[in-house]
Amino acid sequence: MEIHKKLPVLLTLLLIAGGIHARQADTVRIVFIGDVMSHGPQVTAALKPGGDRSDPASFDYSSYFRHVQDRFDAADFVVANMEFPCGVSPYSGYPQFSAPRSLAEEARRAGIDLFLTANNHICDKGRAGMDSTYVIYSRMAVPFTGMYRSEGEEYEQNPLIIDIKGVRVAFINFTYGTNGLPVPEHWHVNLLDSAHVKAAVARAREREAGLIVALPHWGLEYHLEPSAQQKEWVQMLLRSGVDAVIGSHPHVVQPARFDPPHAVAYSLGNYVSNQSDPFTQIGMLYELVVVSDGTGKARIADAFPTYLWCSRHGMYEKNYTVFPILDWIGSRDSWLDKREYDKMVREWEALKLKFGL
Repeated sequence: MEIHKKLPVLLTLLLIAGGIHARQADTVRIVFIGDVMSHGPQVTAALKPGGDRSDPASFDYSSYFRHVQDRFDAADFVVANMEFPCGVSPYSGYPQFSAPRSLAEEARRAGIDLFLTANNHICDKGRAGMDSTYVIYSRMAVPFTGMYRSEGEEYEQNPLIIDIKGVRVAFINFTYGTNGLPVPEHWHVNLLDSAHVKAAVARAREREAGLIVALPHWGLEYHLEPSAQQKEWVQMLLRSGVDAVIGSHPHVVQPARFDPPHAVAYSLGNYVSNQSDPFTQIGMLYELVVVSDGTGKARIADAFPTYLWCSRHGMYEKNYTVFPILDWIGSRDSWLDKREYDKMVREWEALKLKFGL
C-alpha cells in the first residue's frame, strides 16, 4: 500500500491512541410557548385563601405549568412570551397589566429558561413597570430579551446569544408596538422596524451564532390566518439569514410549517389567559429539533407543534391550568364543568379541519 493511502488509517490510530475522538452530532431541543397573560380573574383565582393581595407571596400559580412539566423537562431550553410588566402593586389585568413576581417565579421554577419582553403590554405601567420587571428578572437570574435600559445596552445584548449544549443560539424578539403608550425615557424596546431587525440579524452572524431565531410580536388579533404583512416579514427574515420565525400576539394559533432548513410558526396563541372567545383557549407548544455537528454549526432537523388547551378556573380544576389537548381527549368525566370539555373538543375538531391537521 502506498504511504499516502496509509495516512488516513495511521491518523485514526493516532487519534484513538491519544484519546482524541471525532466530534459527534448532538441534538438540541428548544421549546416555545405563547402568551403568558395575567388577566384580573387570574390574579383573583391565584390568591391563596386569606392571602394579602398586595403580597406577591400570597399567590399560587403552580397549576399553570403542572401538566406540561414533562414537555419542559424533556427540552434543553424553554422560551415564553411574558405579556405583562411584573411587580407593580396593585396587581391588575386588562387593559394595563401588572402581575405579581410569583407568576414569573413559578414560570422559572417550572423550567422556562428565557422570558420574552418585547410585546404590546410591556409599557403598561410606564417606567415603574419596566424598572420593576428588569430588577425582578435580573434578581431571578433568568435570561430575558426585548427590553433594555439604553440603546447602548440594546446594541450589546441584542441579539441575545445563549450557548445550548454547544450551539450558540441567537434570539431576536421585537414587537409591532406598545399600545400607543410611550417607551419611558432612556428605555428601549425592540420594535418591528426592518432596518433595526436586519441589523440585529447581521450582529448575530458577526457574533458567530450557530442558529438564529426571530420572535416577533405581530399580526391581527383573533385571526387564524397570518396577515400579508406577516408573510412579507417572514420572507425578509429568511432572506436575511434567520433559521426560524416564531410569533405571538394574535391570541389564537396560526399555521406552523417546517420547510427544511427553515421553521415558521406565525402565532403560538395564548398559553394561559382568561380569554374564552373562539379558539383563544387553544395554544401551541412549538419544538425545534436542532442538530449540531459539534463545531458550532447547526441546522433544524425537525419542528412540530403540540396543541394545548387553557382551562379557566373552575372548569377542569379550581385554578387555571394548561394541558396537551390530545392527552385529555376522552377525559370528560373528570372535568368540573363538562361543558368546557365539550367546547375544547368542538374547537379542536374545527381547528383540525381549518388547518388540515
